[in-house]
Amino acid sequence: MNHLIAGILDKIYDMTVFLNPTENSYHRFGSNKAPRYISWSGENRSQLVRVPAAVGEYRRAELRSADPSANTYLAFALIIHAVLDGIRNKLEPPVPADINLYKADEDTLSGFRKLPEDFKSACSAAANSNFIKKHIPDAILGIYCNQ
Repeated sequence: MNHLIAGILDKIYDMTVFLNPTENSYHRFGSNKAPRYISWSGENRSQLVRVPAAVGEYRRAELRSADPSANTYLAFALIIHAVLDGIRNKLEPPVPADINLYKADEDTLSGFRKLPEDFKSACSAAANSNFIKKHIPDAILGIYCNQ
Protein backbone atom coordinates (compact mmCIF):
# COMPACT_ATOMS: atom_id res chain seq x y z
CA MET A 1 0.00 0.00 0.00
CA ASN A 2 2.89 2.41 0.68
CA HIS A 3 4.13 2.19 -2.91
CA LEU A 4 0.57 2.72 -4.18
CA ILE A 5 0.16 5.88 -2.10
CA ALA A 6 3.61 7.17 -3.02
CA GLY A 7 2.91 6.69 -6.73
CA ILE A 8 -0.29 8.71 -6.51
CA LEU A 9 1.31 11.48 -4.47
CA ASP A 10 4.21 11.63 -6.92
CA LYS A 11 1.99 12.06 -10.00
CA ILE A 12 -1.10 13.85 -8.65
CA TYR A 13 0.03 17.37 -9.50
CA ASP A 14 0.54 16.42 -13.15
CA MET A 15 -2.77 14.59 -13.51
CA THR A 16 -5.01 16.99 -11.56
CA VAL A 17 -6.51 18.56 -14.69
CA PHE A 18 -7.98 15.18 -15.63
CA LEU A 19 -9.44 14.68 -12.16
CA ASN A 20 -10.70 18.27 -11.95
CA PRO A 21 -11.58 19.31 -15.50
CA THR A 22 -13.40 22.62 -14.95
CA GLU A 23 -12.50 26.07 -13.63
CA ASN A 24 -14.96 25.59 -10.77
CA SER A 25 -13.25 22.36 -9.70
CA TYR A 26 -10.42 24.43 -8.21
CA HIS A 27 -12.69 26.61 -6.07
CA ARG A 28 -13.46 23.53 -3.93
CA PHE A 29 -9.85 22.89 -2.89
CA GLY A 30 -9.31 23.70 0.76
CA SER A 31 -13.02 23.93 1.57
CA ASN A 32 -16.09 21.71 1.66
CA LYS A 33 -13.89 18.77 2.65
CA ALA A 34 -11.88 18.92 -0.60
CA PRO A 35 -8.13 18.71 0.06
CA ARG A 36 -5.71 21.43 -1.10
CA TYR A 37 -2.41 19.84 -0.10
CA ILE A 38 -0.56 16.79 -1.38
CA SER A 39 -0.58 14.64 1.73
CA TRP A 40 -1.81 11.38 3.16
CA SER A 41 -2.94 9.92 6.47
CA GLY A 42 -5.49 7.70 8.08
CA GLU A 43 -6.37 10.29 10.70
CA ASN A 44 -8.83 12.66 9.05
CA ARG A 45 -10.50 13.81 5.85
CA SER A 46 -8.29 16.84 5.22
CA GLN A 47 -5.73 14.64 3.46
CA LEU A 48 -5.50 14.09 -0.29
CA VAL A 49 -5.11 10.34 0.22
CA ARG A 50 -6.85 8.86 3.23
CA VAL A 51 -6.46 5.31 4.47
CA PRO A 52 -9.56 4.62 6.60
CA ALA A 53 -9.22 2.56 9.76
CA ALA A 54 -10.01 -0.82 8.26
CA VAL A 55 -7.95 -3.99 8.24
CA GLY A 56 -7.45 -7.00 6.04
CA GLU A 57 -9.56 -7.25 2.91
CA TYR A 58 -11.41 -4.03 3.82
CA ARG A 59 -8.27 -1.86 3.89
CA ARG A 60 -8.33 0.74 1.15
CA ALA A 61 -7.02 4.14 0.14
CA GLU A 62 -9.27 7.04 -0.86
CA LEU A 63 -8.13 9.69 -3.33
CA ARG A 64 -10.20 12.69 -2.25
CA SER A 65 -9.55 15.42 -4.82
CA ALA A 66 -11.37 14.13 -7.89
CA ASP A 67 -14.36 16.13 -9.09
CA PRO A 68 -17.59 14.37 -10.13
CA SER A 69 -17.20 15.90 -13.61
CA ALA A 70 -14.00 13.93 -14.26
CA ASN A 71 -13.96 11.47 -17.14
CA THR A 72 -13.74 8.23 -15.15
CA TYR A 73 -11.90 6.38 -17.93
CA LEU A 74 -9.09 8.92 -18.05
CA ALA A 75 -9.04 9.38 -14.28
CA PHE A 76 -8.80 5.66 -13.51
CA ALA A 77 -6.24 5.08 -16.26
CA LEU A 78 -3.96 7.77 -14.84
CA ILE A 79 -4.46 6.59 -11.26
CA ILE A 80 -3.59 3.02 -12.28
CA HIS A 81 -0.46 4.19 -14.13
CA ALA A 82 0.59 6.29 -11.11
CA VAL A 83 0.07 3.31 -8.78
CA LEU A 84 2.04 1.01 -11.07
CA ASP A 85 4.85 3.58 -11.26
CA GLY A 86 4.97 3.70 -7.46
CA ILE A 87 5.08 -0.10 -7.23
CA ARG A 88 7.67 -0.57 -10.00
CA ASN A 89 9.97 2.09 -8.60
CA LYS A 90 9.36 1.11 -4.97
CA LEU A 91 8.49 4.71 -4.10
CA GLU A 92 7.99 5.50 -0.44
CA PRO A 93 5.41 8.02 0.74
CA PRO A 94 6.33 10.90 3.02
CA VAL A 95 5.52 10.68 6.71
CA PRO A 96 1.73 10.64 7.22
CA ALA A 97 0.27 14.05 7.96
CA ASP A 98 -1.66 13.08 11.07
CA ILE A 99 -3.07 16.58 11.57
CA ASN A 100 -6.16 18.40 10.41
CA LEU A 101 -4.90 20.52 7.51
CA TYR A 102 -8.11 22.57 7.48
CA LYS A 103 -7.18 23.93 10.92
CA ALA A 104 -3.36 23.97 10.66
CA ASP A 105 -1.40 27.20 10.88
CA GLU A 106 0.46 28.70 7.90
CA ASP A 107 3.84 27.57 9.20
CA THR A 108 2.69 23.94 9.26
CA LEU A 109 1.00 24.21 5.86
CA SER A 110 4.16 25.63 4.27
CA GLY A 111 5.68 22.16 4.56
CA PHE A 112 3.18 20.69 2.10
CA ARG A 113 3.01 21.05 -1.65
CA LYS A 114 -0.34 22.30 -2.93
CA LEU A 115 -2.45 20.94 -5.74
CA PRO A 116 -2.61 23.31 -8.73
CA GLU A 117 -4.27 26.58 -7.72
CA ASP A 118 -6.43 26.87 -10.83
CA PHE A 119 -7.36 25.25 -14.12
CA LYS A 120 -4.65 27.10 -16.08
CA SER A 121 -1.92 25.91 -13.68
CA ALA A 122 -3.23 22.35 -13.89
CA CYS A 123 -3.16 22.49 -17.71
CA SER A 124 0.40 23.78 -17.64
CA ALA A 125 1.47 21.00 -15.26
CA ALA A 126 -0.07 18.34 -17.52
CA ALA A 127 1.39 19.84 -20.70
CA ASN A 128 4.90 19.79 -19.19
CA SER A 129 4.65 16.32 -17.66
CA ASN A 130 6.49 13.35 -19.13
CA PHE A 131 4.07 11.11 -17.22
CA ILE A 132 1.05 12.69 -18.94
CA LYS A 133 2.75 12.72 -22.35
CA LYS A 134 3.39 9.00 -21.97
CA HIS A 135 -0.21 8.08 -21.10
CA ILE A 136 -2.48 10.76 -22.62
CA PRO A 137 -2.51 11.56 -26.36
CA ASP A 138 -1.78 15.18 -27.31
CA ALA A 139 -5.23 15.44 -28.88
CA ILE A 140 -6.91 14.62 -25.55
CA LEU A 141 -4.71 17.08 -23.66
CA GLY A 142 -5.57 19.69 -26.28
CA ILE A 143 -9.28 19.10 -25.79
CA TYR A 144 -8.97 19.47 -22.03
CA CYS A 145 -6.78 22.55 -22.14
CA ASN A 146 -8.13 24.17 -25.31
CA GLN A 147 -4.73 24.13 -26.99
